[in-house]
Amino acid sequence: MSDREMIHDYLQSLMRFLSRLDQEDADDVLREIESHIYDVMEMREENGQMIDASAILEGFGQPRDLASQYVDHILKGAPPPAGFKAIQRVKRGATRGLRYATALAGYVTAATLIAIGLYKPFNPEAVGFWANESGDSVVIGALSEVPAGTQELMGWWIMPIAILLGIGAAFLTSRLLGVLKLKS
Repeated sequence: MSDREMIHDYLQSLMRFLSRLDQEDADDVLREIESHIYDVMEMREENGQMIDASAILEGFGQPRDLASQYVDHILKGAPPPAGFKAIQRVKRGATRGLRYATALAGYVTAATLIAIGLYKPFNPEAVGFWANESGDSVVIGALSEVPAGTQELMGWWIMPIAILLGIGAAFLTSRLLGVLKLKS
């Protein structure tokens, strides 16, 4: 039996056990599981691993048990089915990537703002917050050359404001990372 036939049989069996759901919900569940199966196969192929459909399907469990978990989740509000090794790996990988991206963006922003605030006394003309006369273009930072046609808006106030915004950005980033860690 080919991998495709094995997957087709598994999904057909799963569909029979989802009969307590309305057709739309059952179709959604079937598409979700089919998508996860093919995602795992693709991951294994990309990693140079052998694709064994029977082993992958075994990881999802018996169709009756899997369908029962989804039916309980949809009809009774039970937690969604957990423990699928493949799904959990993908979920952890996505969450980990989101945490790294959030940490990088948040902490770099915080460090930049704090550095701007601390650098102002050393080079007061080059550090600031400038806007052109019409106000449609603004620049904040430490620049080697002040943009022509702009005026500095904050003066020395940029120091405490940038430092406080930097501390706030670091705090919010830490809180957000804590929330993302709980969800993984």
